Amino acid sequence: MTALDRTGSDRTAFDRRRFHKSLLAVPAAALLGTGLGSLAPAAASAAPADWNAHLLAGMANGGLMHRTRAGSGTWDPSWSGLDTDGTLYYVAASGVSTDLHVVASINGQAPRHRFRSAADGTWTPFTTIPSTGGTTGLAQVAATSLDGRLHVFTAANGAVRHTSRAADGTWDAAWVRLRTFTSVTHLAATRVGSTLHVAAVVDGAVFLSIRAADGTWGGWANVETAAGQIGDVTRVALAGTGAQLQVVASVSGTLHHAVRKGDGTWQRFAKPAALNAMRPFAISAANVGGEMQFAGIEFTDAGQVVKHTIRRTDGTWQKVGTVSSAGMTAQPGELALAGTPIA
Repeated sequence: MTALDRTGSDRTAFDRRRFHKSLLAVPAAALLGTGLGSLAPAAASAAPADWNAHLLAGMANGGLMHRTRAGSGTWDPSWSGLDTDGTLYYVAASGVSTDLHVVASINGQAPRHRFRSAADGTWTPFTTIPSTGGTTGLAQVAATSLDGRLHVFTAANGAVRHTSRAADGTWDAAWVRLRTFTSVTHLAATRVGSTLHVAAVVDGAVFLSIRAADGTWGGWANVETAAGQIGDVTRVALAGTGAQLQVVASVSGTLHHAVRKGDGTWQRFAKPAALNAMRPFAISAANVGGEMQFAGIEFTDAGQVVKHTIRRTDGTWQKVGTVSSAGMTAQPGELALAGTPIA
């Protein structure tokens, strides 16, 4: 099954499925205040011009491509291919300091990792994450960074697991299982201040857990209980900006946006006017220089194309634009977005 296969019949089956969110509902109080860990104050951020945004696209032929957007708004002239040594199914990315790290599910085997050095632009090869006790089969993947460590999350057979990589390249000895659901159909993660956030789409609902600054994890809570009901979610994207958690959820391609504020209260789900024309089947978001950049892949008459926009710090959205497909060798089917400061 390739990335294109999942955007067809399998994805349609998910969209048409009827879900029962109340089975896993958690009181709204669990998402408020310190119920899932209070957020640290916003850290000073470099101007967006001092940052690069990176798009990683998993292709219908199982390949992987990369493209960079500079802080000035200019894109690399074309997409460039990356060796995968197999068929890529899912991909996630995160900046760690100035380097770009990529995690992928390839050949339905244990998740693999590689990174791009900012110093010379070279890539390491994909290698299997060595932490023990992880999944050995096809898994959803998510990644983020905190305090110089790369944090990786996977979901397979409903089990959400976590491991991390230190700056010296050493990994945690073992994966830690955070929760087992009946099934997880999408996974996302981000850093907010000194905390980690991971979200899982379970039976059409978004469940969120937060790791506090002391390393302890809170329980999992249904985001819609606190931020408003929006329907059966198929995909979720997260980005931490300052002390806020930005959440974008896709319901049959329609995009909804909510914010968890630093005090634990929520700005409820709404449909940003700037996103009304988008109907993506794959989405991703990241903090890039203090702003949320957001991207999605959608069907058009020209084929499957990548769309991109930015939510500014004042809450306004940039007009959605189409990312040129120059250099692509096939149709994009999966997507990851990450930001790195310029060295």
